[in-house]
Amino acid sequence: MKTFNKIIAILLILVLCLPFLTGCYDAVSIETLAYVIAVGIDKGENNNLKLSFQIAALSNASSSDGGSSSQYKSASVISVDCSTIDHGINLINSYISKKINLSHCKAIIISEDLAYDGLSEYIFTFVNNIEVRPNCNVLISKCTANDFLNMFQPSLESVSARYYELILNSSSYSGYIDNIYLADFYEKILDTTSQASTLLVNINDKSLHTQDINSENKLNGNYLAGETPINSTSKTEIMGLTAFKEDKLVGELNNLETLCHLIVTNKLEKGIIVIPNPFNTQSNISLSIGLYRDTSISAELVNNFPYISCNISIKANVTSMDYTIDLSDSENLKFLEECLNEYLEENISSYLYKTSKEFKSDIVGFGRCFLPKYLTWLDWCDTDWLNNYENSTFKINVSSNVESGYLYTKI
Repeated sequence: MKTFNKIIAILLILVLCLPFLTGCYDAVSIETLAYVIAVGIDKGENNNLKLSFQIAALSNASSSDGGSSSQYKSASVISVDCSTIDHGINLINSYISKKINLSHCKAIIISEDLAYDGLSEYIFTFVNNIEVRPNCNVLISKCTANDFLNMFQPSLESVSARYYELILNSSSYSGYIDNIYLADFYEKILDTTSQASTLLVNINDKSLHTQDINSENKLNGNYLAGETPINSTSKTEIMGLTAFKEDKLVGELNNLETLCHLIVTNKLEKGIIVIPNPFNTQSNISLSIGLYRDTSISAELVNNFPYISCNISIKANVTSMDYTIDLSDSENLKFLEECLNEYLEENISSYLYKTSKEFKSDIVGFGRCFLPKYLTWLDWCDTDWLNNYENSTFKINVSSNVESGYLYTKI
């Protein structure tokens, strides 16, 4: 009897273990997937889309101890004309030997021409795709997205996916770009208190390096993407921002205007600014600046016209200037602070009036300052803030603390 019970127990254990011993016939391995690094969207022929994918090529690299690992080696670009994004993905899946996978997509690049017509359909499609991560970046390209992807040649990185991560992180030390994610863009095009913005990209065009080189903007180093006088094996660059009204592109901001945007929105960590030398009109002064404290914004309606005040506090270090100027003299340092304050007030004011009068787009989100003043949601909606923003008046007050250099202190 004991032997019989033992046999029954063993058989029962075997039956319970059998499901765990079976293989996964429908398992998806890394070799069966085509990992997309970036997606490009352009206008196609006959009102169709031209969908481009930058796909990572995986290689098996043997390690020194005899093991092996898979890593990104290079990337190829494949494009297709299609009626919708999902239709294009399905067409490519039927053509290549692997299944398109968007879980490692770092950037969605959309051509400027398409962005002027509206992007809600494409943004909603990506947001609805469970493979696309919410921290995927949205970029607007002044050239076609397909050309941008084909010209993409990282100069210091062999891994394309890694390059996207690093170049977009430059916002923390350059002040010339703002890292904007798919989730942020999606939220803003549906928001009633602010409008969306994205990064601006382009192919570096040598013909633009000498264009208007004597203009004030070029002398002070203010550029849009594609205009910077940089010679490199990498032909693509990211510089500046775009402004949207609802889901349509309405304007572009250069690198100085982007820096002003980061100051007002409290996103500036560190950046370089070039101002006219107040001690010598024939030269400029470079300063490394950051926020001393968060920008304080107050807003009120005066006869139904928005009146917005921004109190900005800046810390700065002089990084380059004429050696004959003695900044150990407190009077000289105070005079430089006043000039920096005036320069920033003028440019921040110009940037804000550009967004309100020219773009009619509140990409800062000043509407959030007015929202608490209304008791109900219907009262707020009745204000029609996004259309009333163009009537705004701004008062900018900048105070700065300038130190003579990096020899003794750092910001």
